[in-house]
Amino acid sequence: MSLKKAINMDSPQLLALLHLSSPALPIGAFAYSSGLESAIELGWVTNEAELQSWLDGMLQGMVHLDIPVLLRLCAARAKQDAEQGQYWSDFLRASRETHELLFEDEQQALALVRLLKGQDLDVSSLPAEPAFMAVYSLAAEHWGLSAQWAALGYMWSWLENQLTVASKTLPLGQTSAQRLLMLLKPVLLAHFATASELDDEQLGWSLPGQVQASCLHETQYSRLFRS
Repeated sequence: MSLKKAINMDSPQLLALLHLSSPALPIGAFAYSSGLESAIELGWVTNEAELQSWLDGMLQGMVHLDIPVLLRLCAARAKQDAEQGQYWSDFLRASRETHELLFEDEQQALALVRLLKGQDLDVSSLPAEPAFMAVYSLAAEHWGLSAQWAALGYMWSWLENQLTVASKTLPLGQTSAQRLLMLLKPVLLAHFATASELDDEQLGWSLPGQVQASCLHETQYSRLFRS
């Protein structure tokens, strides 16, 4: 296959991936730290090594919840199985263990719904009170993005956002942030492979440290982020 033909075949997926995972996507992801700001305030994360450990732990939680549920939501959309779509959307919302984590999910879902409606997309197929991942799966379908690429794109954009949070609250320079991105690339891929193989009964992994940080963040005296 010629390089030109390969590029032509892959370019729609690539552009859809860049679009959906872009930090410029107006869903407000930059406003949330998912507990990281509190972990930094509490002294749990003070340097690059501790940040790497925190992010790896968060990715492990995502691998047992957000990503496999996203894959199931994409599969439900492909089969037009509204019952399964509603089930996994509710499952994800019920797994948000603090007010702030649920609020983050709800607000990003609402923002993405507004964006899709603004593109004249029919959103009536969404579950009632959809989790963010349910709306994300609709956006992936709308832009012709496979479930696998959508999941990897989400993990990458989440990781970039977390490093942005750390850069604003830790003495973490751009070189350190880029070094962590490079170190966590193979980790991210390994975690994605795990997420793709999990059975339903293996889903739903609590992260007590994040839960505690999120609860304490609600009353943190000074903060830059909403969660």
